[in-house]
Amino acid sequence: MPERRHARYRDPTSRPAVGSPVRPPAGTSASATTPGPPPGPPPGPPPRETVLTGHTAPVTCVAVSADGRRILSGSADRTLRLWDLATGAELRRWVAHDDGVQCAALSPDGRSAVSGGVWGAARLWDTATGTELRRFPGQEQGCLSAAFSPEGRLVATGCGDHTVRCWDPATGQELRRFPGHTADVAAVAFSPDRRLLLSGAAQTEFGADQVRLWELESGKELRRFGEGLFVVTAVGFAARGALAVATTMDNRLHVWDVATGAETGRFEVGSGNLLCLAVAPDGRWLLIGSGTDYYDAELLADLGIDNRARLVDPADGREAARFEGHTGNVNAVAFTPDGRRAVSASADGTIRLWDLEA
Repeated sequence: MPERRHARYRDPTSRPAVGSPVRPPAGTSASATTPGPPPGPPPGPPPRETVLTGHTAPVTCVAVSADGRRILSGSADRTLRLWDLATGAELRRWVAHDDGVQCAALSPDGRSAVSGGVWGAARLWDTATGTELRRFPGQEQGCLSAAFSPEGRLVATGCGDHTVRCWDPATGQELRRFPGHTADVAAVAFSPDRRLLLSGAAQTEFGADQVRLWELESGKELRRFGEGLFVVTAVGFAARGALAVATTMDNRLHVWDVATGAETGRFEVGSGNLLCLAVAPDGRWLLIGSGTDYYDAELLADLGIDNRARLVDPADGREAARFEGHTGNVNAVAFTPDGRRAVSASADGTIRLWDLEA
């Protein structure tokens, strides 16, 4: 089978550049990249961290249970692992996908998890036993992104066949399919009110794709955001659903007004490829992870190597905190439900928990 270029677990695990600077502003017009104020070092002592080890290959995805007690992680070592957030102990592990785990999400009640691999169908698991409950068929080209709806009654998957699909996790039935993307769908996210779905796709040889907004009930495409976006890696809803946000490989955070489609911000974040994002429970902050996904020497010289996670305000691109310690790409990030801790997962095989109130 051909290699899927943007599979997260194929990212290099290069060392971070010590003291790499934040890039200077590239412009100030509404349509130009507009970084926030120069962040400088975070005030006060660095955030306290806990490191979880055990995976034997890059960690590609991470999720926190709604009760804040468990962490789910997936890796290129083919396993899903469940961890105790308070102690850092590994509670359970099981082999999930022969080609490695590309994405994973926890149900709101924490009793089940959905995962996808670079090839083949997404799978639903019982987290108490690691038993496979069912597969979601018709995704031979792989499942690259997955999410549960806020109440847990729907699962959305982003597929290698350029479609987004919604499923009933209780039965495995495909409820709706959203065609239209021209590349692998690398990111999906439900709106807080469960009415809307956001999806983003990677760039292809035919050109760049866009972020798309869908109405779940009708299946209608409501809006497209962005023109010529360079490899969308993550999407989400901020400000309690009022804003759509996306990260792209060219170290940019894009922000749009959901109601009007207007771009409200385009910000440079750090000095590396932006690979993942998570929205804080109150919708106020974004956690963004970065790294380097390409071996292109010119691109590396331009962007540098930046294996960090950052706390960013989507309103102005301001960096409020920076989390350093990973020695490989930050492939996935998450917040705890109370918003007091951040979680990052890396190509260096570790998961780190950061105390935001340190």
